[in-house]
Amino acid sequence: MVDETLNRYGQLDILVLNAGTQLVAPIADYAEHDWDRLMNVMAKGPFLAIKYAWPSLTRRPGGRIIAIGSVLSLVGEPFKPAYVAAKHAVLGLIRVAALEGASVGLTANVVAPGWMRTPIVENQLADQMRLRGLTRDRVIAEMVASQPGKRFLETAEVAELVAFLASDRASGITGACLPVDLGALTT
Repeated sequence: MVDETLNRYGQLDILVLNAGTQLVAPIADYAEHDWDRLMNVMAKGPFLAIKYAWPSLTRRPGGRIIAIGSVLSLVGEPFKPAYVAAKHAVLGLIRVAALEGASVGLTANVVAPGWMRTPIVENQLADQMRLRGLTRDRVIAEMVASQPGKRFLETAEVAELVAFLASDRASGITGACLPVDLGALTT
């Protein structure tokens, strides 16, 4: 990925880490191979991307690393042990990158969205229904109810913050975890 970017554009200035996957299951039933797969995608993947992009991102001032975390970067949720652990790991990784890159003008931040109606949410509804003994409509209603704004976030709302963090206007923000959560973390 990094080599392809450098071959096409000659420089890599902004790295947005947005790969994700989900498996909803209690700890006792969570298969080790599922844990490894999820952690590889969501924790090891960002580490490797940063590692290999680092020389380009730090070559001149203004490099940006933006990881898409989750409100679960800061709190837990039942039946999501690997997802929560990976999101916490990425927040820690980003904070280390912020410290190591500060002297050369690199910033590294996490954007932490609340519930959005994305494929990762749609794909977990059946498991949520089964594990919680609720109907699909009830699971969706509880997701919405958990956000004080009483709605799903729009992906564009998250994208606006990512675009800002990628800009020169955000040059003083680094090592931060910025929620876009309709107030969910304030409850």
